[in-house]
Amino acid sequence: MDIHPQLTTIFLSSSSLVAENISVGKLLLTLFLVFLNGFFVAAEFAIVKVRSSQIEVNPNSSSKVTSIAKDIVTHLDSYLAATQLGITLASLGLGWVGESSLTPIILSVFELLGLTGDQWPEIARSVSFPIAFAIITILHIVFGELAPKTIAIHFPTKTTFAVALPLRIFYFVFKPVIWLMNGFANAFLRMIGITPVHGSEAIHSEEELKMIISESQEGGAIQETEHLLIQNVFDFDNRRVINIQTLRKNISVIEIKSTVEEAIHFAIKEGYSRYPVYEDTLDNIKGIVYTKDLIKAYIERPEQTNIDRLMREPIFISESALIKHVLKQFQSKHVQMAIVTNEVGEFTGIISMEDILEELVGEIQDEYDNEEPIVETIANGIYVVNAHYTISDINRLLPCKFAETDHYDTLAGLISELYFDQELKENDTIELEQYHGTILQMYRNSVEKIQLTLKVDEDND
Repeated sequence: MDIHPQLTTIFLSSSSLVAENISVGKLLLTLFLVFLNGFFVAAEFAIVKVRSSQIEVNPNSSSKVTSIAKDIVTHLDSYLAATQLGITLASLGLGWVGESSLTPIILSVFELLGLTGDQWPEIARSVSFPIAFAIITILHIVFGELAPKTIAIHFPTKTTFAVALPLRIFYFVFKPVIWLMNGFANAFLRMIGITPVHGSEAIHSEEELKMIISESQEGGAIQETEHLLIQNVFDFDNRRVINIQTLRKNISVIEIKSTVEEAIHFAIKEGYSRYPVYEDTLDNIKGIVYTKDLIKAYIERPEQTNIDRLMREPIFISESALIKHVLKQFQSKHVQMAIVTNEVGEFTGIISMEDILEELVGEIQDEYDNEEPIVETIANGIYVVNAHYTISDINRLLPCKFAETDHYDTLAGLISELYFDQELKENDTIELEQYHGTILQMYRNSVEKIQLTLKVDEDND
């Protein structure tokens, strides 16, 4: 059976089923509006995601387009309003002409399939509308929303450069309308007590930056050492002297009555470059003497026996001071060490430039350093811990973390708070959250060194 004459007859007869003529113009307009919607969606996501630094370093675009792209990112609020206006206009236009452009085509398809009859024209018309609506919706969502959004998110810089010039033209054409809409929106926000914030002013909070850095490290964009360094920079801002000072009991000091020769022998034995000098008691610090000054005086003026004239004026710092302020003081006064005192003026320790730098880059040890590690792993799940270090420092090196509060800073402080009604001594056993503890060494009434054994989950025994 030859179907071609029948198809020709159907097309030429234009029966009463299809009252409207298929408009090629409307069909092209529908496709253009879908494209236009996609353009503005891509522009919106791209200019929000792209950074100014990415635009400035891009070598694949002309200086004019780069200038326009930078202006768009700088005036983000206005151009976002432009993209929203474009999306709205395109969507409204698509709803206006989309259905009417597809309905005649659907009716023609019904005719080609031979769906005819007395009642069929009414049925076909009622069915064609939802079918046309579904097709327009799919086109709008897939090609006008989802695909452009994905492209813009994956290639924000390229997309920004691609949309920059046409978006700039659209913005200037509709600038009065955009200005008016922004004005109404800002006025409404002020009426309900919200201060409008311009998109170009948006910045990441510290917590957001920390999350970005952690995700970058997990995704392999930065190394673990880089992640720790950046994390230390954030933590540095809130760290106080009491958290990092060298405690009084661990400090080598020189008595002011010592001779230069005695001081030199002591300095050589201890191996440090600077020493606090005290008179009568450690709470009476008179100054700081440098080993190089002692040696220089011994060589150039052997007759000088007292060290009081070699002392340098000490800087006294409160143990509650922020180390970022201490660093600035060190830099402005060109010193490397300060004396730390508590709230009643008692000498509690010293802080050096090395202590501050270690908060950023980790432990710094030279050939003369014999510092014991904060945490020493004895066996699987067994650790020897210096309890005079801060909880935050210890937590970095243990598998199970201790809770951090404002009531204590060090592990020794945590133990004192938990066992305040007991007189602890060496070899006593205690319970610390997820660890069994055995006290190895005491300093006065404070736990100095403790062995921690990770508790075994009884369910896994």
